[in-house]
Amino acid sequence: QYIAMYPTRVEDTYKWMYDNLDLWGNSSEKKDASIIIAALIFHHRKSLLKFQKDFLMLNKTSLICNICESNFHRLASPYKLTFVLTYRCNFKCQICRIWDNPFPKEFQISEIEKIFKNFKRLNWIDLTGGEITLREDIIDVINVIAHNARKLLIFHISTNGRRPDTAVLMAKAVLKANLIPVINISIDGPRLINDQLRGVNGAFATSLETFKKLKKLSPHGHFYLSCTLSRHNIAHIDDLIIQLKQEIKEFNLSDIHFNLCHASSHYYKNKEIISQGDLNPVAVMKYLTLSKNGQRIKIFFEDQYLKGMTKFLSGDKFPVPCQALNATCFIDPEGNVYPCGIYNEPIGALRDFNYDINKIWHHEKTLSVRGEIIDKQCPGCWSPCEAYPAILGKIFF
Repeated sequence: QYIAMYPTRVEDTYKWMYDNLDLWGNSSEKKDASIIIAALIFHHRKSLLKFQKDFLMLNKTSLICNICESNFHRLASPYKLTFVLTYRCNFKCQICRIWDNPFPKEFQISEIEKIFKNFKRLNWIDLTGGEITLREDIIDVINVIAHNARKLLIFHISTNGRRPDTAVLMAKAVLKANLIPVINISIDGPRLINDQLRGVNGAFATSLETFKKLKKLSPHGHFYLSCTLSRHNIAHIDDLIIQLKQEIKEFNLSDIHFNLCHASSHYYKNKEIISQGDLNPVAVMKYLTLSKNGQRIKIFFEDQYLKGMTKFLSGDKFPVPCQALNATCFIDPEGNVYPCGIYNEPIGALRDFNYDINKIWHHEKTLSVRGEIIDKQCPGCWSPCEAYPAILGKIFF
């Protein structure tokens, strides 16, 4: 029964069987049971790859079902989560003020375990910060999330690349959990511009080092450089691409993703310093078009993101109906739940609800805020974190 429930947790299965030998009765039966268990160990080690493939297929099926359902009605629980693990950051970026704010009481490992045990439908997580590699227990965090969110499939991580070896360890932990790692390494211009914008000398070099190490790690990972377009760097992107081609052997445009800077009072804390109106729409569209390369899934998302951006830059702040609080949500380092990273409308604190997202998800306040989003009373955005599930939420329409 235990194997049927947890087919990929082979070591746990063996341990459970040994710990419960008393179920077999007398010493003779225990001896027979030990022989049986030894045979099972041999059998399951040979069959582990098959179990992993079956597990992956089950979670792929779960993701597809949740995407389909999100097209027609509100899900019973979110399938995608943006989880801001920490506001601590070792950079001082000009387009962001996360680093300039007090650090809240972050979740401990035991709390993270409680949280993710309650995410029954979670297929896709964006783990971000701040800079998550500043958590000394980051590998334990990844392992706890992977172990407790049993339907998880896509593990997306954002990092500034300042700690290349930690980034590699994170990718290895995700791969070991038989999940799909998608890791973005921030880079916002050619060497001098990037380091100026990010407030740290050598930031460009460590971003490239991190990217190179991740690309060597596994063919099963999805590792990208991520450039946020703003008035500070839009005139320097051609130089960035030239430098990347010089610095990275076999670099091509499928290795980079462009997105547009956004303002958020509760997340980026940058509402007073960001104005998208300063950007030339023609230049923005030029670089977003360059991103439309690579694997089929990446091309699909980049193409749809590009189409939505055309509307967004033309003044339509809602290119596609949003999935916030319909299928997705956002949690900050202190456990406050928001619709997303843009709309400053907290709907509950996990510590006040016994770490159970479902109690908040079905709360009257949540349903009310979801109604506001449907009525387009939120600021509107075209941030990839919200745009991608929104794109998937309209595939039948």
